[in-house]
Amino acid sequence: MAEEKDYYRILGVSRNASKDEIKRAYRELVKKYHPDLHPDNKKEYEEKFKEISEAYEVLMDDEKRRIYDQYGSEGIKFGNQGFDWNNFTHYEDIQDLFRDFMNNFGFGDFFRSEKGSKNMHLIINIDMKDAYRGSTKEISYSRNVKCEACNGTGAKDGKTKRCPTCNGTGEMRKVRNAGFMQFVSVEVCPTCGGKGYVPVEQCPVCKGKGYLNKKENLEVRIPPGADNGLNLRIKGKGNEDGDLILTIRINPDKNFNRDGDDLYTEITVPFTEAAIGGEENIQLPDGENIRIKIPPGTQPGELIKLKGKGMPRLGRHGSGDLFIKINVSIPKNLTSRQRELLMEFERENDKRGFFRR
Repeated sequence: MAEEKDYYRILGVSRNASKDEIKRAYRELVKKYHPDLHPDNKKEYEEKFKEISEAYEVLMDDEKRRIYDQYGSEGIKFGNQGFDWNNFTHYEDIQDLFRDFMNNFGFGDFFRSEKGSKNMHLIINIDMKDAYRGSTKEISYSRNVKCEACNGTGAKDGKTKRCPTCNGTGEMRKVRNAGFMQFVSVEVCPTCGGKGYVPVEQCPVCKGKGYLNKKENLEVRIPPGADNGLNLRIKGKGNEDGDLILTIRINPDKNFNRDGDDLYTEITVPFTEAAIGGEENIQLPDGENIRIKIPPGTQPGELIKLKGKGMPRLGRHGSGDLFIKINVSIPKNLTSRQRELLMEFERENDKRGFFRR
C-alpha cells in the first residue's frame, strides 16, 4: 500500500484553507524550491517541486479535493506511476505565480512527462481584441537544441557505450514486496536519462548533455475566436525535437465579458433617452465604433442584442452575439424648472407613480 500523503501539510495550509490561501502558499514554496534556483542540487529540488505541485493540483481541484478529504491520497488516481506533469492542469496559474521563471527558463527541464517528452508548455497572454479579430504575437523563450558537435549524443566524436546502470534499457525497475504481493515500478535511469547509453568521453561543447540552450524569437498567429485554454502546437519548437505547446490566456477586459461565443457589455443612458429613444455609440473589442438604437420605453437592465457582433466561432462560420445591458441614469439634483416639467408629466400620466415626489 502506497504511503499516505498529507497534501495540506506539504503546502503548509489548514484543512479548511481557501483557494486563495492555497495559491499563496504554493507561491512561497515555488520561490523556495524552484529547481532552476538550485543548479547544484537540481534533481532533489525537482522532486520537491513535483511534490508541492501534486498537492496543489489536488487541493485546487474541487472534485479531487473532495475525494482526498474523504479517502486520502489513495483515492486520487494519477495512473500506475503516480503523479507526473501530464496530470498538472494549472499551467495558467504558473504565469501568475512565477512569470519571471517562464521568461528565463521556459519550463523545459521540469515540465516533462515521466516518459521523457521534449514538448514544452508555455502560457501566452493576450487581450480580448487579439482574440476578437485574430492577431500575430512575438514571443521570446529559451529552449534546448541538439548539439551539432556530438549529434545530440553528448559524447566526443559521437562515441558512446552501454549505460552500466540500466544495462542499456534506459529504465530502472524497482521491486518492493508487501506480504504476498509484489510491486514493480519503472523509472527513467538517472545515469543516462533514459537514453540507454553514456559517452565514452563527454562532448566538450555541450559538456555531455547532448543539447545547448538557445534563445528563440517566434511569431505566433492567434486565430479569431481564440478562447482561454486553447492550445496552439508549433512543431519542432520545443526542446530538441519536441513541440512547443502554447496555452492561450485572455486578460480580463474592463468593457466586455465573454460567455462562449457571446459578449456582454453595459452602457448608461439618460432616463429621458430611455423613455423617448435615441442612439448611442458602442466600441467593439477591436476598436470599431458602431451606432445602436435605444428603443423608446427601454427599461433599466434591459438587454439589446446585436446579432453576429460577438466572438468569431473558432473553426466555424459566423460569430456569436453581443448583448448590451442598458443602465438608466436618474439625475439627483434637479433645477426648479426640471422638477416642474416632471411634475407636469406625472399629472398627465395615467399610471400614477411613474415618477415620485
